[in-house]
Amino acid sequence: MDWPEAGDAPNFNVIGVDPKLVDPENGDFRPGPGSPAAGYGCQTFPSLRDSRFAGGWPVGAESWLDPSAHSLGVGRSSIEVSGAIAFDTTWNADTVRVVGDVAIDDCVTLTVAPGTRVEFADFYRLTVLGRLLAIGFADDPIIFTTDEPEAFSPDTTNSGCWNGIRFPWTSSINGESRLEHCTIEFSKALGDEPWGGALSVIGFSKLLVRNSTFRNNVADYGGAIFCSHHAAPVLVGNLIEGNSAFQRGSAIYALYAYPNVTNCTIASNECLNEEPFDETGAIHSHISKPRTKSSIVWDNGSAYFIPTQILEGKGYYTTFCDVECGHAGEGNIDEDPLFAGFGEYPFALLEDSPCVNAGEQDTCGLRLLPVDIAGELRIDEGRIDIGAYEGPGGTGIGDATAEAPSLSPSRPNPFRSETTLAFSSPGGPVTACVYDVAGRKVQTLLDRAVGPGELELRWDGTDDRGRRVASGVYFCCLKVGGKDETRKMVLLR
Repeated sequence: MDWPEAGDAPNFNVIGVDPKLVDPENGDFRPGPGSPAAGYGCQTFPSLRDSRFAGGWPVGAESWLDPSAHSLGVGRSSIEVSGAIAFDTTWNADTVRVVGDVAIDDCVTLTVAPGTRVEFADFYRLTVLGRLLAIGFADDPIIFTTDEPEAFSPDTTNSGCWNGIRFPWTSSINGESRLEHCTIEFSKALGDEPWGGALSVIGFSKLLVRNSTFRNNVADYGGAIFCSHHAAPVLVGNLIEGNSAFQRGSAIYALYAYPNVTNCTIASNECLNEEPFDETGAIHSHISKPRTKSSIVWDNGSAYFIPTQILEGKGYYTTFCDVECGHAGEGNIDEDPLFAGFGEYPFALLEDSPCVNAGEQDTCGLRLLPVDIAGELRIDEGRIDIGAYEGPGGTGIGDATAEAPSLSPSRPNPFRSETTLAFSSPGGPVTACVYDVAGRKVQTLLDRAVGPGELELRWDGTDDRGRRVASGVYFCCLKVGGKDETRKMVLLR
């Protein structure tokens, strides 16, 4: 009911006007177009009209037999969030803009709808003291990122980045947190908490991360993921690539912890520590027992004088993996996984990859999704493949890849003055350019027709005008006959 001055300061109420909600009878309480309630109330309620969400959202990925049928309704928008989440909340928007640190209170669940882009406006973090459910789909992923990726660089500044997802002694009374078909990128761990560029899990084990991508994250310890104090997160079917650590563990650092790493592809991560006698690996284990199954650990660089991909990993807990430089354990191999190297899925496997049909023979209890990270059926020809991708499948990788250029990793990498990349060409026009992490062209190395055969590219760390560029991560993109391939290079000054 109305009362005097209801609409005036300090009350500013709107009295007796229909708020024009989208579809309140079916659970969609968001203000619709032209609503007089714009700016009022909570705009993060989900639409529950999807039959899979009946009785509570989400039901669980194991029951999602048709990944393509997941419409969440219309009218999605952009919202801004910050502060404590004190009651069960769903972020259901095209973009969720994080404008301050966010903390999920104990016994509270935050659900992020498929297709949501969670964009951090500054060096803010998402702290989970309760439960996080971020479950996307291969064709409708959830993205956690920065709003300034062009300002990101693998250094100790907090420009162009955010501060990751943190589980600091989260109580096990809460239900299992889950990240599925998520991309977590451009995050850093700096200052007093320099561990886990994208994800840190301390004293907590009820976390399942499946079919997700970790890329372009930075920390002192664990460029992508850090776990400690008996934490045992389950990591299944993930791609961990392009992350950097300043001290140890370019991809994963385990400290008194027991992470389960199953069917993951861990490639092209770099430890930037320049000391050749400092032990490290892509998976760095310190008084820990990481369980690594059916995973590819390949082409992860460091200055450590012993080429090591998994440091202090036990052979008993490392099985049916493809580990560069080899590793003790049942079914392990040391063979080039033959990544596609181009297209939407550059870490997918070519048809003649030694990883095809070479994974764990018994997949019971591995908590695999029915589909891989690209949305293809997870098990083909009766046996699982090693890594996050199930063979060429529907990734567009097939016979045509035989014509793709073959660009070798740069050597040395990291480098200070000059690095060399070799490639094979069938003959014809070739273009090779160096780009920075923001996609800006730095230098054109080659742009002309060449004859067939083996050729080399050299880059001396300068741009097209001969100026020395700053330390950081760069990419060499080679284009031959309509095909392209990219290799990462790390320049140290």
